[in-house]
Amino acid sequence: MTDKSEGLLATVKHLGVSIAVSNLEATARWYKEQLGFEEVLRREFPEFGTRIVFIETNGVRIELIEDKNWHPVDRPDPPQHTSIQGVSQITFKVDDIQAAIARVKSRPIKIAWDLVIVKDIGFKEFFIRDNEGNIIQFLETFEPIR
Repeated sequence: MTDKSEGLLATVKHLGVSIAVSNLEATARWYKEQLGFEEVLRREFPEFGTRIVFIETNGVRIELIEDKNWHPVDRPDPPQHTSIQGVSQITFKVDDIQAAIARVKSRPIKIAWDLVIVKDIGFKEFFIRDNEGNIIQFLETFEPIR
């Protein structure tokens, strides 16, 4: 039997994401209030001028990093958001996209791209911006229509 991991850098298991933010407290609060995240770990690194907080919900963990040298990147709204190098969005899968978008529209949250249905790959999706302008995609999947 051949070991499928032979030659790989590593066998990956979980995806984590770190977001550089200008205001650690405000951003952690936004994710808590809007998406139900809870703080699980906090640490300061004064020698690097950074502070971090890990937030988590439903097995999803995000590291927020505040750096004294932080500067913004002007990423355009979708669909042009992929024209800049790097991570273009954070995606959260949801069970009911209509309920999610209705809740978003009832709050002062910027919708970066309203509901789109991509029938041939089975996606219903919309995009918002968090309090710092990072793009978040909400995605509901369904059986593709061919």
